[in-house]
Amino acid sequence: MQSFWAAYFINNCMKISIFFVLLLLPVMIFSQELKLNKKIKSNTDFEHPISGISAPMNLGNFSRIALFANSKNDSVFSAEYKNENNDALFQFKIVLGGLDEERLFNYYFENLKSRRYSPKEAINKTISFKDGNFKLNGISTYFSHLDRLINVRVYDAGFWIFVSETSQKGNDTLALDNRQDEFLKKIMPSKIVEKNPLTKYSNIYYAKACFRDSLMLRSAMSSATNKMRWIYENINKYERASGIPGILLNYQIAGINGFIDYKTEKNPKPSKGGYETNNLIGFFIKLRESGFIDEFLMESYYYLLVPPENHQFDYKGYQKWKQENSIEYNTSQKYYIIVNSRNKTDLNKDE
Repeated sequence: MQSFWAAYFINNCMKISIFFVLLLLPVMIFSQELKLNKKIKSNTDFEHPISGISAPMNLGNFSRIALFANSKNDSVFSAEYKNENNDALFQFKIVLGGLDEERLFNYYFENLKSRRYSPKEAINKTISFKDGNFKLNGISTYFSHLDRLINVRVYDAGFWIFVSETSQKGNDTLALDNRQDEFLKKIMPSKIVEKNPLTKYSNIYYAKACFRDSLMLRSAMSSATNKMRWIYENINKYERASGIPGILLNYQIAGINGFIDYKTEKNPKPSKGGYETNNLIGFFIKLRESGFIDEFLMESYYYLLVPPENHQFDYKGYQKWKQENSIEYNTSQKYYIIVNSRNKTDLNKDE
């Protein structure tokens, strides 16, 4: 089996560098957001030279009122627009974030925490922006603040996270959705990825808890490599160039299956793992046998994972199963994290 994996990754150029990092859980990689504090002077349509994204003078009946970058790092960028007639606002920005599989969730929840007001109840959803071969996965949330309705979207965009925000008086969510869609088609955030596509190479960082016994470490390694294999078999190079697709339900399922499979398929001999390891593997096996891995993951990620088209869930059955079975794993406690290498790739070359 080991020779199979070695051949698999060599033949398909899936280079994985493994760094054993002794950290307390959870293992999360954050990047501090740089402040957009340098105003850019321009009275024409502007193209950000590093990312390739454009900020036209006008978006429909919205006029551009400001352009910003960071005084020490011009790779972050923001443009602001306003409709003088009804006091509606639109802003987009690109910010640097970690390149790990959880970065979209990390930025999304940090963005929520940074606001002094709460999101509208039950109005958040997964979204995507598709342009030709490129696809950017994202999350959308609505806020109500004073008398204004605000829609914020965050997308994986290669080396950056793309954020767009629009607001207006009232509570017409459909109008804000339509505006976001209209403006994004003109701005084309996919150009960011097209000009700066991420390489497919990744590093895997393991937490201290993985070293408690050999079965735990090997199961975690099996989980991580199974995720990488799933990406190679299911995600084309153009979508992969936007970032590791941690927001996809089947990607997360692949991680649990890989964790189980080391014990049940690759190493079916009696386990030498400790109590905690065997207890965790036993929970995953029981969860898979129940058929509720997808419901467990959706609930754990606040229903912000993207399921396959027409996927059917049984949340009623899952809630009943939970009453009879304890949950032995918190997805926020990471045993490892996969991080994209900070390099560009050439999408014109065959993989």
